[in-house]
Amino acid sequence: MAPFIRRRILLITNVECGELDVFLATAQALLEADPGLDLHLATFLGVDDDVLPVGVTYHQINGISMYQALEEHYARTPEEGSISEPLDGPPGFSKTRRAIRAYAAHIMPYTGRQMVDVFTSIVDIIRNLNPDLVVVDSLMSAGLTACYHLEVKFVCLGPNAIKDFAASEQPRKAGLWKFPALFSRFEYPVPWTKVMLNIHFSWYTAKAIKNDPQRKEVQSYLTAHTILRGPLDLLKNRPEGVKILVSSLPELDFPLVVPSHVIPCGPIIRRCQPLEETDAKLAEWLAHGRTIYVNMGSVVKVPVDQAIEIAKALKAVIDIFNRQTEKGRLQALWKLKKRGRYSVYEPTCSIAKILRSEFAHDRVRIVDWIQPEPVSILRTGNVICSIHHGGANSFNEAIVAGVPQLVLPVWGVNYDYAQRVERLGVGRCGNRSSQPRWSTEEVTRELLHVLVGDDAVIMKQQAAAVKKICKQNGSGADCAAIAILNECEIEDSMWLTIQNHTNMNAKAHVDYPYRIAKLAVAQRRPQSLEDVHSAITKHKRTENHDSSWQRRIQQKHPNVLIG
Repeated sequence: MAPFIRRRILLITNVECGELDVFLATAQALLEADPGLDLHLATFLGVDDDVLPVGVTYHQINGISMYQALEEHYARTPEEGSISEPLDGPPGFSKTRRAIRAYAAHIMPYTGRQMVDVFTSIVDIIRNLNPDLVVVDSLMSAGLTACYHLEVKFVCLGPNAIKDFAASEQPRKAGLWKFPALFSRFEYPVPWTKVMLNIHFSWYTAKAIKNDPQRKEVQSYLTAHTILRGPLDLLKNRPEGVKILVSSLPELDFPLVVPSHVIPCGPIIRRCQPLEETDAKLAEWLAHGRTIYVNMGSVVKVPVDQAIEIAKALKAVIDIFNRQTEKGRLQALWKLKKRGRYSVYEPTCSIAKILRSEFAHDRVRIVDWIQPEPVSILRTGNVICSIHHGGANSFNEAIVAGVPQLVLPVWGVNYDYAQRVERLGVGRCGNRSSQPRWSTEEVTRELLHVLVGDDAVIMKQQAAAVKKICKQNGSGADCAAIAILNECEIEDSMWLTIQNHTNMNAKAHVDYPYRIAKLAVAQRRPQSLEDVHSAITKHKRTENHDSSWQRRIQQKHPNVLIG
């Protein structure tokens, strides 16, 4: 009988909600799938103890988080704007190129010293734990750099869609001419008249990332340690056998050929209790009428002038419903993250003046934070439209709840999600003519289109149909957990193969690198010692090895004698 192997998995992620939530959901699913798992989570300071699943060991990554680094970067370079302040004005050649350059800095906002602090902290955590598998945030450059550097077995996980990692591998280079380039705001498929411009923007994006001054500074600091890695390396320099798990399904994305290393898990959403059990008062208020839910995510900060535009739109739509009593009571719940100092309930504030009657009759609630999970609000059945910025999690939460959407994209991939919503027929883009901002007139028009327009019933039916597809595919978190545990099974099968072909009790003699043995199995070669030895012998001709692999085998399997 094969010996019991308690697997140790380390999850490494940024602490921002969009990424952390995916990892927390997956952690819960992993523990449910394998209660004996030795599961660890490494991230930055800022995780509340009550959100960590029971059974997960937390490790704090030293240094500042990605969001803090971005805020500091934009404070040093005010000419680039702010992370929550999109580049204004109509789309154009120079505007798109400027946005792409800002995005390049967005990918690597750390200074060299800051990056070294984060990188070395992650390396120390990995070395101390010696996990069987590392699951790293696909958007986390420091985590990716550490995994590449240590040559550990790892998989990637994130809130990304399939297109993010599959567009570059489409037949006939379709990623260049068919799919809209970043910040181009082109429609899918890209019109033939704009194909050459789209190709230029795609090329310019790669060039801007490679030549970003901040990236070069970071690499100069890391030169003594390793080579800087990032999300782009998962497209061009992905280690053989590394899987990328994405929080999407082919049915939710653009038409794509899905590469074998990209695993669509479906929306990865944290499990949560019904709203009635976590906030009975809010659930009772939602039950008073049909509700518009406004949530622009955890990163986008809304300045007062843009908040006024949304307030006016909500006022206009509520007034229309009031005049048509058969439509019933309409109300709005708005989670507002402000940029600048203003109080929406202050009598002198324009928003308070616009929504005076709605505030008085408790028809509109504006809050800084909502404790219950957003999906628990959407699943009450009382929300008839979700207004959001086009973030992956906001999109997925509305999808699994079957709620029509109005998207106000402000940055990068937000534009892709606005197009996905319209292609799926589950909502509209609410600021097409004023991106990356929005206007009262356009938001009002598009919101009415979603609520009572000619296609409103069809949108509701389509939202319900897409929800059913997701339900039939199963929980995205469960699918991710299964994929991760399967990667561990590959690891386990390698050692069981060695045990089956050697006398472990008599001190097996192992004379090949641990990482090459893993690679031999990961590539699904015939699992025999002869095949493994053959792979290593071939590899040894072209590469010298240090003794680190010997130490790692000894630590993991003390019975193995290293020759």
